[in-house]
Amino acid sequence: MGVSLWAGKKADELIEAVWAISGSYDTHSASSIVAALRGGHGEDIPNGSVFKETHETYGDIYFVTRRHNVEKVSGDPERPTITIQPLYLLSSNGGTSAASFQYDRPEAFAKVAEAIPAGTVCKFNIPSAYSSWAAGTYHFTATGTIAARAKLCLSINAETALPGAYVRVYDSAKATTHSAQYVITAGDGGATVDLGTFGTTANHAARVSYGNNNEAESNIFQWLNGDSGNGYMDSIFVEKNDYDMMDTSFVSKKGFLGGFSDEFRSYLGLAHIHNITNGVYENSGYSVNSEYDHNGYFWLPSGKEIYGTNENTHEDSETQLPYYAEIGTADADKLMYAEKATSPTSYWLRTPRASDARGVRFCYAGRGGALHHYGASSAIGVAPLAILA
Repeated sequence: MGVSLWAGKKADELIEAVWAISGSYDTHSASSIVAALRGGHGEDIPNGSVFKETHETYGDIYFVTRRHNVEKVSGDPERPTITIQPLYLLSSNGGTSAASFQYDRPEAFAKVAEAIPAGTVCKFNIPSAYSSWAAGTYHFTATGTIAARAKLCLSINAETALPGAYVRVYDSAKATTHSAQYVITAGDGGATVDLGTFGTTANHAARVSYGNNNEAESNIFQWLNGDSGNGYMDSIFVEKNDYDMMDTSFVSKKGFLGGFSDEFRSYLGLAHIHNITNGVYENSGYSVNSEYDHNGYFWLPSGKEIYGTNENTHEDSETQLPYYAEIGTADADKLMYAEKATSPTSYWLRTPRASDARGVRFCYAGRGGALHHYGASSAIGVAPLAILA
């Protein structure tokens, strides 16, 4: 006698019930792990369990479970969670090398409030020397009209002196090429338009030169949580402050979150993420040497979560991920390899270096996994966190 569809369905339900009682879940399946978690048996899933998901850009990504009930779902802090992280750095070239990701594009120094007519001499001020940028007033002459809301950027970073470099005009925060450029000259030049003083009424020199080290405003955080469908650039990049500029790679690089199946995305919780600010400069309502929270589905680990030590006291609420307990001693190469790579690769953390406005912490493969920092405009590997909930 054949087995009826109803009987088969009841058998499936019985098996699921037995699994729930015994804790016998398939730890190699995201759906089974989430079933355990949502059924009140998340503790039956051990740290170190590995499952595979397919991404439309990066292919098969192996995720590993890291810890239970530490990261919280935004708006539902009592909901059980399991924190996950890629087992390998996101990779290209068949996994033989880790992909490189810019944390944040160098920012504009000014956003034009009202259109500036052609022939206008404009000035800006640097109140104190920054690297090769000498303190003083500088000017340029706009030979063409600069439209309202245009962004003004510099053609060089702070390792090159300003005179002879250019102010470049970008028509919007998403522009990847400048529409005009004007040579910079030292002095006031009889300017009639004042574009501000770096660090107060204009952006900070560090962020103009090397990008923004605030994760909530960073290009990399927006990319991690961006879509991959039609109009994906609009879902990835939303202007976060008056000086924000879109990573030029977003023209061809779709959002990371959007590359997963709808099913896997339904397993992810919108996480409540803790972070700190640097002690030098912030805008958009952030205070220096402080802390803040924001939400996301994917985010970077912090310095405290990897190394167990604080950047400042505002990281006291964070705890080290158990896997990394010996990263500074016995096992410095943890999670520094692309899947098929023969050497480790550095990767980003979300923590800003406390003593400047552009430095971001990272795990430095070149120094045996030591904590180090780069300017935000640099590009290295990533191994983001997420939560199943």
